[in-house]
Amino acid sequence: MRPVRPCTPRLPSLLSPAVAVLLAPALAWAGNGIHERTPVKWPDGTACMTVIDRSQGPIVHFDYEIPKEDTMVTADEVADSRRHQFVAFCRNHTPQEPLPVWLSWKDVEIADAAGISDKEDATDQDVLETHSIYKDCFFRVTGDDERRPITFAEAAKGFDWDTTELAPGPYILQGYTWEPAFNIWSKRPGVIHVVDGPDLAAVAPAAALTNTEDFLFGEDTLVLQGCVRAMPGSTMSGYWAVTGADTLDWKPFAEGVPIDGDTLELPFKPPPEALVETVALRVDVTDPMQRTFSAYPQALVVVLPGSGETTTTGGDCSDTNAFIGNESCGEASSGGEVTGVGTTTGAAPTGTTGPDATSTGGEAASDGTGESASTTAEEQPTRDTCGCHSGGLAGSWAWTGLVLLGLRRRRRGVFAPSRA
Repeated sequence: MRPVRPCTPRLPSLLSPAVAVLLAPALAWAGNGIHERTPVKWPDGTACMTVIDRSQGPIVHFDYEIPKEDTMVTADEVADSRRHQFVAFCRNHTPQEPLPVWLSWKDVEIADAAGISDKEDATDQDVLETHSIYKDCFFRVTGDDERRPITFAEAAKGFDWDTTELAPGPYILQGYTWEPAFNIWSKRPGVIHVVDGPDLAAVAPAAALTNTEDFLFGEDTLVLQGCVRAMPGSTMSGYWAVTGADTLDWKPFAEGVPIDGDTLELPFKPPPEALVETVALRVDVTDPMQRTFSAYPQALVVVLPGSGETTTTGGDCSDTNAFIGNESCGEASSGGEVTGVGTTTGAAPTGTTGPDATSTGGEAASDGTGESASTTAEEQPTRDTCGCHSGGLAGSWAWTGLVLLGLRRRRRGVFAPSRA
């Protein structure tokens, strides 16, 4: 059995016990095997774009939160289990292609020595430091020996990031929950642009998408929205891919669209072959020097038959409006907000490419839970305010839910360990 590549699934709380029972035979040998990992929670209102201008100072402070304290380490866990660490990446990734579960081979050996994971099951692609894509693309913000307890007091301190040794460019920040054998990642929303002054020609472009919708009606249009910092004359191209295969076959839906200003807005109309499929979406920003950075929505999107009667946009939805998670609609963070050095308002495939660099493709974990709730006809949310309304879809919400659940079960590595 190969190690897990877990994402934090968006499941209603009522499903959690059932999922735990179903997964139990496949989980780790340790007593914490089905213990829900505690993610890093990034502050509400985290800016889409954070700029670190090192001409003003290379060290920036970041805040983070935790949903609850988690310190009750069981006897068969490793001694420093249930701790948080922070890592930066030079590229982003799609939820369909999550990050490796292990940061280093030393961590694999520690878990093996504790008897909760078998080192022989791990491959180079399961460990960041030997992964073909990430081995030269990740940077520890806090060290392995600085993993911090998951307590409110520790989280209240935040952490400092010294960017002195980094190459200028776009970065994605991730929280890492160390609790082998199933360690998880918590991606900070938005992107961080590390620069050495105002000249955009001296640095590759940065971009992020703020969309959180996880379903779309096939007759509607989803407007991908976000933020960008790039040279004048830069363009954007959009791509989509059906999920479920080992690799994503990206197909263009828009190419060479001029970028105007510091916001992104690109409409996606699902093609017929995307109907009743779960799709990944991607927007590439390319500057006049042919440097490219890829941005992804925060969730995969299920394309349902029918129409919601109105165009769906990301700007009117909260960052927790997952349909399956039964989470409520609400306010969203600004799509084009920009902060300067040291002014992160809470909080990245970075894969910057250029004439001498390797081109990037598409590829983390999202979190969120909610409680079941009933609504009257007057209380039913509408697509005008959020992506939570059935609109003109034939049939009932129950039928729609079954379609969504069926499609989500086809996602690779979302809920259960890989059995390959």
